[in-house]
Amino acid sequence: MKHPIRVLVFGLATVYGTYASAYSGELWLSQANQRFGTPPNMLAHGFLAGVVHSWNNRRETRFPDLCFNAPPDQMQIKNLMEIIKDYINNRNPDLKAPAQGIIRVAIMNRFPCRESS
Repeated sequence: MKHPIRVLVFGLATVYGTYASAYSGELWLSQANQRFGTPPNMLAHGFLAGVVHSWNNRRETRFPDLCFNAPPDQMQIKNLMEIIKDYINNRNPDLKAPAQGIIRVAIMNRFPCRESS
């Protein structure tokens, strides 16, 4: 019997060409620009939510400046999607880079962490 995870990974490799590459900013943006509620758009929403909720107000010991602090009233995914899209339109980052990095930089740009008082 084939292992279901291997079959899934192979299937994704067939669809996206390779499973060794990161989820790029280019792929994220193409999905984010799809009509709301479509599967690609919902994948972009889910990925964004995962990045934001796992990194919000988190500081790394080695890299304390890699932090953002999005206030609760700004945490609606629709709002965050527009922030990321605006950042991409205004700053023209390398969309071949991993989507998580582009998202974090865009959110850091909009909601930088403040020093603890």
